[in-house]
Amino acid sequence: MQHHRPVHNGNGHDPKQGMAIVLALIATFFGGPELYHHTIDYVIVFAQSRYGKEWLLAAVVGWALIVGAFSFYAARITFDIALLSAVMAVVMRIF
Repeated sequence: MQHHRPVHNGNGHDPKQGMAIVLALIATFFGGPELYHHTIDYVIVFAQSRYGKEWLLAAVVGWALIVGAFSFYAARITFDIALLSAVMAVVMRIF
């Protein structure tokens, strides 16, 4: 039995990925600061009680990076699924 590799035509670029990334960046731009604003007080209290005032700046900057990364990747996964679902809904209506 011979195994054949699938042949793909085109350059391998998926337009849905580009759209999902742009939408995720927009969602991160608007949603990230809101999430940060609503959680930073808890982070400051936690960091001061556990690590002292010396590590407070590192905790705040670290939390900003974590919130930004979380916002982006959560939005990207959501938009990837939503765009795939939208494409599949259109395909199902056509065929």
